[in-house]
Amino acid sequence: MGNSDSKVPMPSSAKVSVMRNRGVVGRRRSSLINRKEQLRAQSFLRREEEADRVAGVGDLLDEDREQCNCNDIPKDPEATIERLQANIRILSEKCGALESQNILVSVQQLDWLVWAISYSMSGLALYAYWQCLSFGIPRIPWPMIIKELSLDANQVPQIAHTMWMYARPYALPTLKTMLWTIPYFYNKVTHGSFHRRMQVFSVAFIVIGRIRLCRWREQVFLQPDSENNQIPPFGEACTNDGIWEANYEISARFLYLSVKRLRGLWTKSAQYLSSRADFMPLGYIRELSKLQDQAPVTPWHHIKHLLPSQLRKDLIKIDTEPIASASIGQVHLAKLLVDGIEKKVVIKVQHPHARTLMMDDFWSLLVICKIVGWLEPEYAFMEILMREWAYEARKELDFTNELDHLQQAQLALQEMFSAKDSVMYTNTEKRTPFHAQVPTPFPEYSNRRVLVMEYCEGIRLDNFAKLKEWNFNRVDIVDGLSQTFAHFMYCSPIFNGDPHLGNFLISRGICGGEEGFTLTLLDWGLAKKLSNEKRLAFCQMVYAAATLDYGLLLDSFKTIGLKMKREDAGQSMEDMRFFLRDMAPRTQARQTIKSKIKQGEALAKKNKEKVPMESKAYPGELFFFIRVTELLHGLGSKLRVNMKYLETIRPYAEMGLRRLAAETEPHLLTKTVAENINLKDTKLQKQLEAVLNDLKNKGHFVGVQICVLNRNGSVEADVVAGTFGGLKDHLPMQRNTLILGYSCTKAITATLAHIIVEEDYFSLDEPICERVWKGFCPTKSVPLELANSLGLSQEQTEQRWKWKRQITLRHILNHTSGLWSALPPKLTLKGMASCESCCAAFEYNSHEAEGTILPSRPPGEKSEYHFMSFGWLVAGTARGAYALKHGRASVSYEEVYNQILLPKLSDAVQELGFSPLGATGNRAFSLANTVTSDIRASAMIQKQRERALRGDEEDNDMSQSIAEVMKTFKGAEFLLDPRVWNSKDALSANVPAAGGRFSAAALARFYHELGNLKSLLKPEVLDQIFDASTMDASISMMQGVTSLTNDSSNHRTKISLGFQLIQTERDSGDVFSGVGHAGVGGSIGFWHKPSGLAVGVMLNKADSGQEVALRILRTIGDHFKI
Repeated sequence: MGNSDSKVPMPSSAKVSVMRNRGVVGRRRSSLINRKEQLRAQSFLRREEEADRVAGVGDLLDEDREQCNCNDIPKDPEATIERLQANIRILSEKCGALESQNILVSVQQLDWLVWAISYSMSGLALYAYWQCLSFGIPRIPWPMIIKELSLDANQVPQIAHTMWMYARPYALPTLKTMLWTIPYFYNKVTHGSFHRRMQVFSVAFIVIGRIRLCRWREQVFLQPDSENNQIPPFGEACTNDGIWEANYEISARFLYLSVKRLRGLWTKSAQYLSSRADFMPLGYIRELSKLQDQAPVTPWHHIKHLLPSQLRKDLIKIDTEPIASASIGQVHLAKLLVDGIEKKVVIKVQHPHARTLMMDDFWSLLVICKIVGWLEPEYAFMEILMREWAYEARKELDFTNELDHLQQAQLALQEMFSAKDSVMYTNTEKRTPFHAQVPTPFPEYSNRRVLVMEYCEGIRLDNFAKLKEWNFNRVDIVDGLSQTFAHFMYCSPIFNGDPHLGNFLISRGICGGEEGFTLTLLDWGLAKKLSNEKRLAFCQMVYAAATLDYGLLLDSFKTIGLKMKREDAGQSMEDMRFFLRDMAPRTQARQTIKSKIKQGEALAKKNKEKVPMESKAYPGELFFFIRVTELLHGLGSKLRVNMKYLETIRPYAEMGLRRLAAETEPHLLTKTVAENINLKDTKLQKQLEAVLNDLKNKGHFVGVQICVLNRNGSVEADVVAGTFGGLKDHLPMQRNTLILGYSCTKAITATLAHIIVEEDYFSLDEPICERVWKGFCPTKSVPLELANSLGLSQEQTEQRWKWKRQITLRHILNHTSGLWSALPPKLTLKGMASCESCCAAFEYNSHEAEGTILPSRPPGEKSEYHFMSFGWLVAGTARGAYALKHGRASVSYEEVYNQILLPKLSDAVQELGFSPLGATGNRAFSLANTVTSDIRASAMIQKQRERALRGDEEDNDMSQSIAEVMKTFKGAEFLLDPRVWNSKDALSANVPAAGGRFSAAALARFYHELGNLKSLLKPEVLDQIFDASTMDASISMMQGVTSLTNDSSNHRTKISLGFQLIQTERDSGDVFSGVGHAGVGGSIGFWHKPSGLAVGVMLNKADSGQEVALRILRTIGDHFKI
């Protein structure tokens, strides 16, 4: 061995090559290489660590020469490496050939197995049938049966015929011969359907069996990852991907052979699978893609008789070899003489037995789905989906339906490309123009089995060489295609249900020009027509996912008829956004789907549910919505593009929503207010209008109502501006439109509580659990095991239980009960709609002890804003007090309101729009949307969910205040999105703390009656309310604007007995001259005691901030000098 100083350092490129070669040689040991080459390769592998340490090649070659005794090894490292690489290439080629041979042999064996199983099953069925004939008919004693039953053969012709048959010796053998030949004729008529069914079941059995075997191999043969980097011995390098890829390669080829032979529905299924490049293994995509337009061909002489006579008459030329063949028909090029002009057309002719095969396949598929539904009831929805598919597929077998679909699609495209230049533009930076078209049909030459269309030039979308030559960006193509399908699905009554690669063509230029590209959409046999209601649901789904609108998403489920087993707005949003996820190349897309599947399996195990929806309430239309969306994602993966799919289709969903709103929503009824507004002084009116114009120009509000009444009840100002907002922003705001008041509702709830106390139902200082609401805290001693259920110590539990038993109505009204952040466990929108169920959540339930709500601090210690719990606590107390006095077991909060507070309200209040129990029963009033431009909370929630799905680390950039708020709303995060109040459940929700809907005029009239007329509460009660206790503004963002002062640093919130106290500019020190309540977004109603003014301000933008409300209130304050 040479001196270390003379060693030649090994080049990095050579070392990389050796390392690469090592992986191949170590796994591909074979006797196909001569012994000398094997020794050389093995020598390199054994001495690699030493070579790295010495960093030289010369000594290594000398050692190899000594060990192998091979004097002919050259000392040149480059030559040695080159020779090894050549040997490796030879080895790889031979191993590849051997692997291909093994795969093909396995496929052939599986194919033979199918034949063996199917013929055996068919033979057994036929044998059983013949055995029944042989042993059944001769042994039936027909004469004895007739005699025993005392039947008169003369009266019953069938009996007479049977007696006649038995009286003649040749009749029975003739009958048996006829029955024996029935299977033959049945097979002829149905084109071998019975044996074909046996083949279908055999193929399904083998494919499922191979999947089961792979899972078994994973458990038995999969080796744990080695801690070192040593190459495992030959045969032990089994990996999860390796096991499954080997199965995919064999199963894909086997399925291709089987589908090619079976044809029918299975060809269409294979086309779908091959289009899912984002999900299916590469082997399936490669093999099954051959069936997209290369399905088995029917010879021309078998179908030429199907051509209509008029078509044969005008036919100039036809190519008997089809240019494409699919599951139902094949397409031929032809030339026609139409009105004296020669036109190039395509003729689509149906395969002779297509209808029989398709219907038979659907029968087989439904049988399989029924068996699955019987074995696994949670998967019963599969039968619904298959019936929906079968219903639409029957239409596909009638080419007159496809002709109608083409004509409707042309109308839809004319609407989409209605601009002068007839183009749309992609959303990419280049803004590439594109156009879309469908072939023009010729009705006069078409019938149920033949369809004639114009010939459209173009290439397939996977002709990558041509696309590169034309300098087409694949993202532009997929973007244009996604926009086109979005228009069909959300803005037109029909869409194509089969968007796979074989059904698209692309050509250069638009309408003869050279710029942009034109997409041609072929094969409109499988198309889906949607009612306005179903299309509305799809638009709602997409728009809700794009805007993170939880309420709208849940509404879409109701609209389409999808019932979930449990309402989880956050999980539903995550699932929908995953379904409408961004497009990505195949590897990335498959990884995302795998992660989602694992997450779904874990969630199913946790909830003990295999599927999240009710199996019997799964709408069939959803099948095509899912199918088309997933096929488009598969196309994007096939073309290897990254694209924001949801952002691309969102504008079309919004457009569809706006159109359908005008078509499907009932006419907005508005009561005509009898009172005429006669303003003696219009100065304040003009000042407020000027302020609103300025704020509107800055975009600070969407819709606003302002009403100011003087001590006499006369109107000092009544201003209305803006729109209903959201998807109703085309409707102008009206004077009696109902707007969500949020915490403005608390004042009405507090008023009800004070009336109950005034009428001696209950007292302010009596613990509520003693008489009126025993279930709130039913026992003096702590229930057993409660501490363990809550995860608290016994001492803590006893202390907090004691605090809960001390809570009084005064504590609740002053927000000092210690239950400020309490929410019902597992709160849902549907659950929130029921005030009674939410009240029950505050009671102790031994069966759900882990959900017991206990105060966080002693009652009366600190005033903390009870943003939601305030209403349920007051309602529970009021219900109990009313039921106790009237000897009732239970009453609803609505009944208590109707009996206690509603009779005290004037007709004027109710006619102007006053609904503290939600929008139920107020169909005479229009409802404004609650809108927001701030969806940070929803975005953060979804971001955290998607981050967890990808396996990324948690976001540490979240501010502490926002994190605290999200922690408070844990389990009910949907409440952080104001738009959730637009959902159907929330519109009718009776939420005494935040669900009231009012007009500003009605709210001002309520405070006028409260303060000036003293018709609701006694004067001494109002005097008590002004005796306030300072409140901790820990969640000031939820309290609204409660000060008219110009000094923003001195803004304080005071609360007393359920009302907020309002401080004006001229109030000094701790003086608060107004009483009322404000809500999130700036809505407020109050009565100013010194001046007698009653003010109502309603805003429908939840994130308007304080500037809008402050400027309005200060303008009013400055005008009246208060």
